[in-house]
Amino acid sequence: MPDIKTLASTEVYRNKWMRLREDRILRADGNEGIYSVVEKPDFVVIIAREDDALYIVEQYRYPIGKRTLELPQGSWECAPDEDPLRVAAGELQEETGLVAGRMRHVGYQKLAQGYSSQGYHIFLAEDLTQHQTSLDPEEVGLTARKITLREFEALIADGAVSDATSVTAYLLAKLKGMLA
Repeated sequence: MPDIKTLASTEVYRNKWMRLREDRILRADGNEGIYSVVEKPDFVVIIAREDDALYIVEQYRYPIGKRTLELPQGSWECAPDEDPLRVAAGELQEETGLVAGRMRHVGYQKLAQGYSSQGYHIFLAEDLTQHQTSLDPEEVGLTARKITLREFEALIADGAVSDATSVTAYLLAKLKGMLA
């Protein structure tokens, strides 16, 4: 028997970005319980690197009520099965106006596996050229700027970059020697 068996599943909420379901479960020890799961499509995060610098975006994040600094990232809700490389190229241009001559896959991580199945692909974008941005209506007010790798690390250490996805993506690329 698996650690947890699903006895019943009920969709509690759905919109174009996510689905919330509540499962009645049976644990291996015989106890029943409830487990809530957020289902969202995977997304991408992009480290757009130029020499010893990278591009970050700043945008208002409604759930925490403030503007945040992050690496460019996103998903295509209208095409959840699209190739992550295409999504990464599209999100990079959409948010920063940058087009990468070379994109390398850094890795894949899970966002919050305690309550969601969502994960994210990390890409390193290089050989950048500037074009026009094309922000979605949900991204009004988003700005992009270039900072040095050292500045980005200082912002992480100071807590100014609190987006776990951005921190994890940067760390994984650095550990793999891709930012040396």
